[in-house]
Amino acid sequence: MILVINAGSSSIKFRLFNDSDKKNPIDILDGIAERITIGGDVSFKYEGKKYEYEVALPNHEVAIKFILDKLIELNIISNVDDISAVGFRVVHGGTISKSSIINDDVFNKIKDAVKLAPLHNPGAITAIEAVKKVMPKAELVACFDTAFHQTLAEEQYLYAVPYSWYQKYGVRKYGFHGISYQYITEKMSEVLNKPKDKLNLIVCHLGNGASIACIKNGKSFDTTMGLTPLAGVMMGTRSGDIDPSIIEYMCKQLNTDASKITNMLNKESGLLGVSGKSSDMRDVAGGYFSGDSDFKRALNKYTQVAADYIIRFANLLGHDIDAIVFTAGVGENSAHTRQFTLQKLPLLDIKLDMDKNEERNYKDYKYISAADSKIKVLAFRTNEELMICKDTISLTK
Repeated sequence: MILVINAGSSSIKFRLFNDSDKKNPIDILDGIAERITIGGDVSFKYEGKKYEYEVALPNHEVAIKFILDKLIELNIISNVDDISAVGFRVVHGGTISKSSIINDDVFNKIKDAVKLAPLHNPGAITAIEAVKKVMPKAELVACFDTAFHQTLAEEQYLYAVPYSWYQKYGVRKYGFHGISYQYITEKMSEVLNKPKDKLNLIVCHLGNGASIACIKNGKSFDTTMGLTPLAGVMMGTRSGDIDPSIIEYMCKQLNTDASKITNMLNKESGLLGVSGKSSDMRDVAGGYFSGDSDFKRALNKYTQVAADYIIRFANLLGHDIDAIVFTAGVGENSAHTRQFTLQKLPLLDIKLDMDKNEERNYKDYKYISAADSKIKVLAFRTNEELMICKDTISLTK
């Protein structure tokens, strides 16, 4: 079996796969351990039943051991050695260009990238160290959100800042959500029956964290997130791109330092900041149609920024766009976000099928564009855990 882990500073999302069929691993269960270090809750779903536990979880090691003990107790596994490998989602891999077995060199690079992803990488590091202790025989694999974007050319990843900043300090665009983009690209190759190396897509990964990627010939050509996940489109609580002078200006206005302002740009901006009420698109869309001016302002801004980037990436692909894809929590489920974004793209001559767009129940993907639309548009359910599982199998089999 393969265990997939996506860890934060106080949480561990986990999913277990049976890999008896290497090409089509079976999803057995998924769950989450929360409030690590400040209490403890563990829940997971298995065979249609939900299991919930309130337990003291002082650290990640205790949390992982508790999860494994419950899997043994419920006869889901006979012992920890049934799990041959563990795949970890790691947000920032620096310049690592592919999923990798976690050896000392790779682990040191993950640690070194903490300076680039101080909010994300520490949780992965803690989880990796915990699994090493609890599951000493398992092979460990790191799958990086940044790896997919290592195909960007210089003119896409360099900033117009002193070149020495890149040479000495690694200041460049890295991009994120790469595991999701890799999954969507591979699945779209199957859906469109087109070789991946000839596939041109604009993929909108819209969740609480959001980014858009331009995929040319099956590879990342440009993307919206940058040195960190703060850049690019407007998100749930993140600002996306702003005039960098705002940071110094607000430091002076609030008599505070840059780290405080950056924290506000990460946690108090985006939909939450513009509406002043909520970071949840369900609240925003509901408020929009009830006539709430704050939510209208937020949704109009959100969809305009997304549309602006789609047009920019369409220009990079020219007339050869195979599809525009909406994915992740908002992209998959918010019909109004998709509709309002597409309506702001008159140059692309997209025709939306309103009935298909508003269908709530679909399994893997659905076309939401009309038959005579110049460009195909789809809503597509991403599966980062399955992508991590497949990469883990390919590296450890």
